[in-house]
Amino acid sequence: MLTSEGTLYPLLSRLRREKLVDTSWVESEAGPPRRYYQLTKRGRQTLTAFHEQWRTFTAGVNRLLEEER
Repeated sequence: MLTSEGTLYPLLSRLRREKLVDTSWVESEAGPPRRYYQLTKRGRQTLTAFHEQWRTFTAGVNRLLEEER
């Protein structure tokens, strides 16, 4: 397992506080209500910016690895 509930839920709470996700409670027939998360417009913009930074970062790492060969 890459992450645990102890890691995931604090991260989701932070995203909610930063207005990057909206949440809603939905009643469940199989137990307690469930919270659903959805990216906000700001969250989508942040994700797009991160994706561009990630591409730049990984391209740099890949260049370094190729130079080492």
